[in-house]
Amino acid sequence: MDVLRVRQLKACEILKKSGYDKAIIGDPMSINYLTGIHIIPYERYYGLVLDAGTQELTMVNPSVDTGCMKGAVPEKTYLDEDGPADTIREVVGECTVLAVDKKYFSMRIGEIFHSLDCQIEDLGDCIAQLRMFKDETEIETMQFAAKIVDEAVAYVSDKIRPGMTEKELNMMLYTYMASYPGFITDEFIILVLAAANSANPHGVSGDYAFQEGDIVLMDFCAYYNYYWSDITRCLFVGKVGNPKLAEIYDIVLRANLTAIESVKPGVKASDVDRAARDVITNAGYGELFLHRTGHGLGLDVHEEPYITSASDLVLEEGMTFTIEPGIYIEGVGGVRIEDDILVTKDGCRTLTLRTKKLEDQIVRY
Repeated sequence: MDVLRVRQLKACEILKKSGYDKAIIGDPMSINYLTGIHIIPYERYYGLVLDAGTQELTMVNPSVDTGCMKGAVPEKTYLDEDGPADTIREVVGECTVLAVDKKYFSMRIGEIFHSLDCQIEDLGDCIAQLRMFKDETEIETMQFAAKIVDEAVAYVSDKIRPGMTEKELNMMLYTYMASYPGFITDEFIILVLAAANSANPHGVSGDYAFQEGDIVLMDFCAYYNYYWSDITRCLFVGKVGNPKLAEIYDIVLRANLTAIESVKPGVKASDVDRAARDVITNAGYGELFLHRTGHGLGLDVHEEPYITSASDLVLEEGMTFTIEPGIYIEGVGGVRIEDDILVTKDGCRTLTLRTKKLEDQIVRY
């Protein structure tokens, strides 16, 4: 059976078990997961209607995008001047309990849903439960996306020089990755943060020019055939200029490796977070580990499962996520080391393979 049809049937089965007659999905990545079609809604309404009873799918979309589903599922269109309300009502039809993607849809669309003659429930993580488990094709795609970021790090590692700016290195990474067929350029994330700027986990690349001894933190993604990879590596310009950065690099690397070693089916996500966090806390820097240990990765760059101290989710084979501990010292700099991880039958596999040894992070020139 076609992999997309298998996903659709599993989604309908989850809806039935949850007590939902039908569902409306708006998240473009979930629509892609179930149909293989990537849409860009902009400000217009798109909603994929699943009927748990008949196991049929129908897309409601604007007439300006007629044919967007390319025959994957039937379409019902509406005119801009009319709006989607009547078409939604027609497609939903008779329904007792309708689950909707509350996290995605606006309050304005929510008012349309509540005008329907049925009970409205939150779809919640019904589709996210499916998306957490990657099949062989998805894993192959993500492995290639990881290969792109690995090779991008290798490409720039002998080209960084004093005087180069964060923005210049940002564009160098982007230009290199964009040369790959299948790399998608309408969505990408690249952070290049040097020296003291690297202490901001979500800073923005700017005009800072590298100096000898600087740390250069690169956190970036490859968006390949609609699947993401995500990597962080820290390079040093010529030498490690501050011994404090060498100290925290060693701690973060140990936290990264310890957390990866803990990953296997049956382990809680919170236990993986604790494995990384304990290394950093025991070294005296626990308050400077400012974020979760990781996030799920797939059709979205951030999705389930989240590797946090509060997550009781039990890891299972086929899940993919990042492990990215960090320490951030204001005025000095920050170190984060991030890898993409696949849970396997007996443990895990690291998809990002670029070296993390400190001596390999020093840019020679």
